[in-house]
Parts: sequence; C-alpha cells; structure tokens
Amino acid sequence: MRTVVPTVVDALTADPRPDTTLTIAGIGNAPDTRLSWRQVNEGARRMATVLARQGIGPGTRVGLIGDTTAGMITALQAVWLRGAAFTILALPGRTGRQAYLAHLAAILADARPGLVIADFDAADLRAGFPGAVTLSAVAAQAATAPMAEPVRPGPDDLAVLQYTSGSTSSPRGVPVTHGNLTANLDAIEAAIGAEALGPETVWLSWLPLYHDMGLIGFLALPMTRGCSLVLQSPLAFALRPATWLERLSRHRATSTGAPNFAYALMAQLLEAGCAADLSTVRYMFSGGEPIDAAMMERFTTAAAPRGLDPGAVIAAYGLAESTLAVSFSPIGGGVQVDEVDRESLERDGRARQAAPGRPSRSLVRLGRAVRGTHIRILKENGDPAGPGTVGHIEVRGPSVVAGYWGEAPRPTPWLRTGDLGYLADGGELVVCGRAKDVLFAAGRNVYPQDVEAAAAGVPGVRAGGAAAFGIPAGLGDRLAVGDRLVVAVEARAGDEAGLRRAVALAVASQTGMAPADVVTVRFGRLPKTSSGKLRRAETRRRYLAGELTETQTPLVDGSVR
Repeated sequence: MRTVVPTVVDALTADPRPDTTLTIAGIGNAPDTRLSWRQVNEGARRMATVLARQGIGPGTRVGLIGDTTAGMITALQAVWLRGAAFTILALPGRTGRQAYLAHLAAILADARPGLVIADFDAADLRAGFPGAVTLSAVAAQAATAPMAEPVRPGPDDLAVLQYTSGSTSSPRGVPVTHGNLTANLDAIEAAIGAEALGPETVWLSWLPLYHDMGLIGFLALPMTRGCSLVLQSPLAFALRPATWLERLSRHRATSTGAPNFAYALMAQLLEAGCAADLSTVRYMFSGGEPIDAAMMERFTTAAAPRGLDPGAVIAAYGLAESTLAVSFSPIGGGVQVDEVDRESLERDGRARQAAPGRPSRSLVRLGRAVRGTHIRILKENGDPAGPGTVGHIEVRGPSVVAGYWGEAPRPTPWLRTGDLGYLADGGELVVCGRAKDVLFAAGRNVYPQDVEAAAAGVPGVRAGGAAAFGIPAGLGDRLAVGDRLVVAVEARAGDEAGLRRAVALAVASQTGMAPADVVTVRFGRLPKTSSGKLRRAETRRRYLAGELTETQTPLVDGSVR
C-alpha cells in the first residue's frame, strides 16, 4: 500500500485565502478578466464532472491546447481534480503552420491522450486534431454541472507529461509525478522563503504554460500557495514586449521572471526611456537559458532609476527532467559573478580567478541546490571533478523524474543534464554551456554563448539575435583541425557587408577565435524553442543545407554560396 502524501489536489481543494485572485490580462484594448481563486476552483470542480462523463480519471491523460485564459486554468485544475494528467501544447506561430501541425501530431502520437481540449477556432487547426473537443463546449456543459468530488492521486501517479523544448534534439516526454511536483514546489518555497508567497504578494508572468518555467514556477507555485496571480498571454509579450513593464507597474507585482533574452529587450526599452515603476518587485527570476552577466548588469542599471533593487534578481538553474528548479542564487544577493581566466577555462577546464589584464570570462553563480536535490560534477572518465573543475553536471533528488516517457527507467538515480559546469566555493553551481554546443579549436573549448554575446554587442544586431555553432574544419580545409566557427545574426536592414565585418572583428577580439563565416538573416529567422532558447543544432542544420537565408545554397567543399 502506497504512502499518501499531500499533492496539488489537496491544495486546490483547500479553502483559498480571501481576496486572492487570478487576473488574465487583456490583449491590446481588451479588458482584463479577474476571478477569485474560489471561483476558479468551483468552476474546475464543475468541469471535472464533465470530464468524468468523457471517461477522464486516474491513469488517463488530457491534451490542452490554447492561449493563457481563465478557461485554460480552469481546465487544467479540472484534469487534476479527476486524478488525471495533462500535456499543454503550444499554439502555432504566425508562420510554418504545416510544420507546427506535424510537430504537434508527433507529440500527440507519443503522449496518447484520451481527450484533447482545444481553445481555437481555425478550421485547419481543428482538422489537425480529429476528435478534439472545444474548450467553449466543455465550459458550457460545466456551467450547469454539479461540482465533482475530487479524486486524490498518490505520489507515484502522473501529474504532468511535459515535453522538453527541443533546443538540442527532438522533444521528449518528461513524466512528472505528483511526488515530483510536490517535492519541487516545496523546495522552491523553502529556497525563496514563505514571505515571497504571502497573502499580500502578487505574482506576474507572460511565460507560456507549455514551458516548465511558466507552468510550474509561475502557475502551479502561486496557485497552490493561494497568491494573487496575473497572467499575460505570451503572444501579447511577443507583439509588444513593453507590456511586461506596464503590467508590473499597473498590478504592483512583487514576483516575476523570464529567460535572459527578455531582460535584454527590457534593458533596451528602459534605456530608450520606457516608463515603469518597479519599486514593488522583490523577486525577479532569471532562468531557462544561459544568463549573460554583462547584459543583466545593463538591465539592473537601467531598472534602478525605476525603483528596482538589483538584489531582487535571482539567478536560477533548472530543467524539465527535475520538474523545474535545481538551484537558486541567494535571495537578496543579486547576480554574483565569477571572473575566471579564459585561457585556463578553455584549455585546462579549470575556473581560476582572472589576474588583472588577462582575458577573462564572466560566469554567473546559480546558487546551491534546492532542498532535497543533489548536484555532482563528473569528468569525462566518470571520476568526480574537484571544486572549480569543469565537468558534466548531474543531479538527483525527489524532483528528478525516473526516466523519459515510453522508455525504461534510468539505471541510476543520477541524471546527466547535458550541461557542463563546476562547483564554486560553498557548493554554488556555475554552468559553462551545453556539452553538445562547445566548439573545439586550437586546443581550446570555446563556449558559443561567449561568441553570441560578442556578436550581440555590435550595433545593428538584434538583442538575443545571434547564434554561434561549429562545423568540422575538414569540410573545407583538409589540413585544419577542430571546428570552424560560424556566426548567424538577426540584423536590421542596411550595410550587411559592414555588419558582418564588425561582427567578425568583435568576436575575434573578445573570444580569440575568428569566425570562418558570418551570416545575416532577417528578424525572427533564427530558429528558437517555444521558450525563446536558440536552437543551435537546427541553425547549423539549416546553414549546412543552405536554408538559413534566401540566397544560400548547400555547403559544398566547405563554402556556402
């Protein structure tokens, strides 16, 4: 007999704090939708009755597809109240609809949901999901349905089938159990402090719910703790990023967060004079992609006159396979940086403090592991790496899933994350980059984010619009050894030849590695995941296939024409 532990269902069925609300921000001139959490919970219990009629219960899964709406939040609560699990699926972008449908069809074939609830009207999308029911139809039935008694799952029951972002490979299903979810939510609360989740707090997010940071960190956490929450559509942010600053000001938000690229956009807006009142923000998380220390300093400098305490920024590390959170930097300390000798890091894999005048690399400290999670660093041969020695990052703990969906469980509790990094003094984690993305040349390991930061600093290159990757030197030079560096940048119209020269010079001078090729593409042309991470492997594939720009042809004998 399994030991029953509290789950999100216990939190959803508890009486919510009075006066705590869910607000869905209107897009454009549309008004906000504001409900008390009690109203949301009651609506979910009625919707759970409708789902029961559809055969949804323990052991079943539901696919949810739609924008961030009150109806979508009600639906996911209803799935949990039935003891079932859900997968939230991304909405299509403005282009590439057929590729999107093929991608979603592959996920649905793998997830095998018993029901798909869709919140969209496009006929071609409905055709791509035969048998799907509309959210509006389910909501209409729920309006007159009685409230269901909740089905309480056990810790080993599936809560969320989360699909990875696919930044380095095809998406894989990550089966997050109720035990995983509860452990991670409790660990996050312990790390940031109960005061961050108090009755007077207001959490705000525009992050997509089909991404773990948006779903776990900025919905499940404040929702199960009864905090007031403001959710904004990711589409609204994409169309007009300044809405994030406007909403933070309007709703007097205390907690928010985003990946690094969003802070780069905010820095530009604030430097351009965008009005904002950030004086109420006490917790501002940066995670989901590598954190650029110089860029975050630029952001906090621009945000300080608007009332933001630089100490409010929290550097975080996490992954879907660990439900979400692995580590947080100390609360109130702001972004802390290791300034390490670049040559020692790249040639020897050692993080030694940089001497004055020596080329260095700024690496953000991501704090210690959250409660219950353990981190270790292993060398290539499997031996433990000492403090300050770069190796493969592995994690274990109650938040870490047992394996991927449809695959055998891992033979060991340790999960290899695919990232390279080291443990600094005090056990704080520092991530250097993805193992698959590291370039090797002239006896050095060069990390692509260093190249991308140098390229993004060139005037005319879009913030977050640079991708660096390597191609084997043998493709064009049979005598060369290692990787040839290619840099692709999203650029404004203008002197493209001059911009390419400027990027090549900046990269060579700041990283010591000269690009073999610099490619300029239109805004939005670089492939990214749903959470905004660069898909370097896909960028490389398109480059080699001659598909990255309209004028490319496939790579032949080492040259793209």
